[in-house]
Amino acid sequence: TSASVSTSMMGPNASPPGFLRSLFPSIPWHTLPNLLTYARCIAIPALVLHFYLSTSSNTNIISSLIFAIASITDYLDGYLARRWDICSPFGAFLDPVADKLMVSTALILLTGKYGYVVAVPSAVILAREIAVSALREWMASKGKRDSVKVGFQGKVKTAATMVALTIVLSVPDSVGLSWVPSQLVSLTGGWLSGGWPLLMNLGMSLLFLSSFVTVTSGSVYFRAAAPVLMGKED
Repeated sequence: TSASVSTSMMGPNASPPGFLRSLFPSIPWHTLPNLLTYARCIAIPALVLHFYLSTSSNTNIISSLIFAIASITDYLDGYLARRWDICSPFGAFLDPVADKLMVSTALILLTGKYGYVVAVPSAVILAREIAVSALREWMASKGKRDSVKVGFQGKVKTAATMVALTIVLSVPDSVGLSWVPSQLVSLTGGWLSGGWPLLMNLGMSLLFLSSFVTVTSGSVYFRAAAPVLMGKED
């Protein structure tokens, strides 16, 4: 039956079926992690098209929601793959690629909108991603990829960047990058007069913080790879 096929596709260390898997056993649950990754890839052109072509008064909010939902799938597909002990070679390849494409697309869109203020942290983040990706590819050719696998700082960097971009994407165009302390939210100030500038300031601060973590986490990988890079490995 289809239910037994779906169950048999789970890994040997898969968790027992939960409520949804028990309620709908015929659904091919083992395909869900890859489907979430594919959805994240589809969200990239959807974000670009909506960002430039939408005439809705809620354009920024919708752009932010597209990016936020895509970011959540980044956590969810990995969680489900670990919970169900399943991994496909194509999924393992596409998952980190989809993450980088999603983040880089949002950075480029916001750089075009706000200029050098976003361009500076964007350049740092993208340069680090290219450098670390090249390092991992080279280390893999030497059979040492595990020494530069994603660590805790890398996960913090990814989470901080995604939260920052979600916030900045949500801010209306009329707010811009100007922030005046007197515009802080007060009992009488209201959300539109004080909340959006404060939110923009928070998002930009978090984006610069994530660019700093990007550098520190990248240095961890290069330090780990240094003996191989310098030909001094025992």
